[in-house]
Formats: sequence, C-alpha cells, structure tokens
Amino acid sequence: MKKVYLSVIVILFTVCLSAFAMPNPWIECEDNIRCGAKQAGFNFPLRVNNYSVRAMKGMMEISFPLDKKRTIIVRKAQTFDGPILPNGIVDISGDYNKYKVNKTTYLKNGIAFWTRGEKRKFYIAAFAAESGFYSFYCKRGLTIKDLERFYKMLEEAEAPRLNYDKAETLTIEQLQDLRRIDGIVEPVYTQDRLPEILIKKGVTQKCFERANLAQDTFCSTSEIKMIKDYYGKSKRILS
Repeated sequence: MKKVYLSVIVILFTVCLSAFAMPNPWIECEDNIRCGAKQAGFNFPLRVNNYSVRAMKGMMEISFPLDKKRTIIVRKAQTFDGPILPNGIVDISGDYNKYKVNKTTYLKNGIAFWTRGEKRKFYIAAFAAESGFYSFYCKRGLTIKDLERFYKMLEEAEAPRLNYDKAETLTIEQLQDLRRIDGIVEPVYTQDRLPEILIKKGVTQKCFERANLAQDTFCSTSEIKMIKDYYGKSKRILS
C-alpha cells in the first residue's frame, strides 16, 4: 500500500512541476525568415539552403546542413545579458558544456572569435559586431576553414543595402561610392590605404574601408575605437 501512495505522490509531484514549468520562448518558423524577423525584432537573411528558423524576442536561430554529416546552428542577438568575453564577445550559443579548450581564435582578416572545443576542432564559436552578437554551434565540430566560410556568409547577410530610390538623397561624394546591381545600391569600398599603425593594432582592411563609408557593421568594438582615436574628431569617419 505504501508503494501505491508513493507512486501517486511522485505522479502528482511531476504534474505540478509540469504545470509550473517555464513556457518555451522559442517560436518555430520552419523556413520562414520573415516569421523569425517578426519574433526576434530584427532581420537576419542568411543565404543558405534547406534551413529552418526559430526565434524569440531578441534572438533568431537558423539551422542548416553543413555537409552530409554535420548541421550548423547560427544564432544572432542584438543585445544579451551575459559575461563579457575578450574583444567584447558574448556567448549566446546556449551550450553550457565544459570543453578542454576555451580561447580566442583569429581569422586571416584579423577578426576575433571566442572558440570552445578541443585542440584541433571547436564546437562553439562566438563573435561580436556593431550589428549584434553571433554564435555558431556544431555537434560534430568545426574547423578554422568552416569559420572563415561562415564569417563571409554573415558579412553578405549583414552588408548594408539601400533602396535605389533613396540614392537621390545622397551627396555627390556618397554617390561616388555606390554602384547599382540588379536594382540594389551597394557600396564600392574606398581605396584609402590602411595606416600601418592601425594594422599593427589589429584593424582589418575591410573594417577600415567600411568605416570610411560610415558602414562599420563588421568592425569590432575595439576596431571602431582605434579608428576613432586615429582620426580624432574627423567628420568622415563614423560620423
């Protein structure tokens, strides 16, 4: 009889826990980026195939196959409360596992990622830019070449684009830095030479070029500060 009472108590306790459990904040959007943007409050148009999207207020997650064996999960958040890692990075991956290696990994262009994993491959990579915080997660592991590829994808997704009709409102100097491609106005990066002193400090050429056009989407916080310090109060840089 005691066993029966005990079983009933366990069942009731489980039911109570379920009743008071926090609701799932994620909204499943399947392959609808617009749905994800509506839930998250921002757009994140990654150019990938066979993807699925889910989102909640302030965050969007896109999953897609990397190859026949691996799936990659990319997250974006514009703000996030969490511990600040080197280079102003915040890990929004949601993975709380402990890994042997936790370090800053630099791409060839000097962009810094916070990576977690093993000696020769990592499972989590986090990155911060003016446009928000990003993370990559792959259960089977990623290589530095994978990360280079994903960064280019982010760069394409977040590249500033202007409606061609708005080009009429731009100054002559700004129009010289624009080109029309399939009805879309895109920046033609300036050819200003990146100062040696900024190269030594880790500022990338692409960041420097975009900063000259006030389009610093993929500059890190530290890069922006160094460029501002270099130019002082110049109206042309990050005005």
